[in-house]
Amino acid sequence: MKTSTALKQWLRGIIGLLIGVIFLWLAFRQTSAAQVNAVLSQAQLPWLLVAMGCYAFNMVGRVIRWQTLLKSLKSLSFKQVGSALMVGYAANTLLPARLGELFRADFAGRRYSLSRTAVIASIVVERVLDGVAVVVCLAVGRLFVTQPVLSTLTTTGALLFGSIVLAMLFVDTDLGKRGITYLPPAIANRLTNFQQGISIRRRAGFSLAVLYTLGIWILEGFTLWAIMKTVGVTLNWYQMLVLMGVTSLSTLLPSAPGFVGTYQFSYTFTLSLFGYEPAQAVAAAIAFQVFLFGGVTLVGLSIYLYLHWVKPAKQYEN
Repeated sequence: MKTSTALKQWLRGIIGLLIGVIFLWLAFRQTSAAQVNAVLSQAQLPWLLVAMGCYAFNMVGRVIRWQTLLKSLKSLSFKQVGSALMVGYAANTLLPARLGELFRADFAGRRYSLSRTAVIASIVVERVLDGVAVVVCLAVGRLFVTQPVLSTLTTTGALLFGSIVLAMLFVDTDLGKRGITYLPPAIANRLTNFQQGISIRRRAGFSLAVLYTLGIWILEGFTLWAIMKTVGVTLNWYQMLVLMGVTSLSTLLPSAPGFVGTYQFSYTFTLSLFGYEPAQAVAAAIAFQVFLFGGVTLVGLSIYLYLHWVKPAKQYEN
């Protein structure tokens, strides 16, 4: 069983790397490293600092939101939740195909004696909230930008997250709970833990999580706007919504570590709709990855190494 799971993760990682290479080639096919370097050499550092500040507050909001979602499992401190989240985000940057989400669940489960399946469920709820926010951004922005691909992306995103929401609602109904009793014990136990992780939707804390999500994506918008200003790109509000939607949906694809390739291509595609050069788009993506994703990775990796050496993890439930 463990061998099969490891093999699937390796295959997922290889597929992610291949996808990243393909999209990176597509992005750089329209420009050159010299042109991108020229844009980066003229970057406006004050705007980059603004972006980093907004992103720091964004991460604080994400910690508070996940802390709220985890309360249905266990009451954890801001420091505990923040450590797990930063470690998970660092792993997402270093590992391909978003395997960092599984790493985050494993890390939190081990350190805080939580069911790993229940933690995964809380992460699913977190990602669904983000997904709905992204689809709304893209849907509103698309009203002002005529582009068939945007319509396809909006519809695909709505169907994807809508299906996940319906599946979560069904699993948490009385019918779903009765159905679980007919499954093999090992599977039934995991689904029961998963139900516990998504039970937050029936609690008052879920409304808070929705409000935190709104704040998170407002900060995300300011972060992205500042990054655009860093490389000399000025977008209006609906263009920003489209850019947020496309670039965020691109991170859902299995990709190379740090979303290399898919992220560059999503910027190139979107900014080309608004008349900007591919070099500016690739430079913006690189600036975001190096200074924002990179900053989170350094913090998360430092936390992991410190806790790994100083405070070994406990065992966890499935």
